[in-house]
Amino acid sequence: MARRTRSPEHPMPPEGSWIKYQLDLRNIKMETVAKKAHRTISMVSQVVAGVKNSDAVGLALAQMLGYASYKDLMEAACLHAKGGAA
Repeated sequence: MARRTRSPEHPMPPEGSWIKYQLDLRNIKMETVAKKAHRTISMVSQVVAGVKNSDAVGLALAQMLGYASYKDLMEAACLHAKGGAA
């Protein structure tokens, strides 16, 4: 699978922006998520940006934001990105 990178021409997807916003609202730092997931801050950032996938990071993000699973978190993020309330 080819590695995707983000640039000004390819910004973070709306779902990632919403997740980052939710982390910021709760004053949860990427470092805290990284420690919980036993991964690097860079990996957390790349998962939020949609560049990489990590089950450990996804689960840590979900738990820290009050969701049962990463799937549930992404469903909320997608709903918000489409203009719904999440």
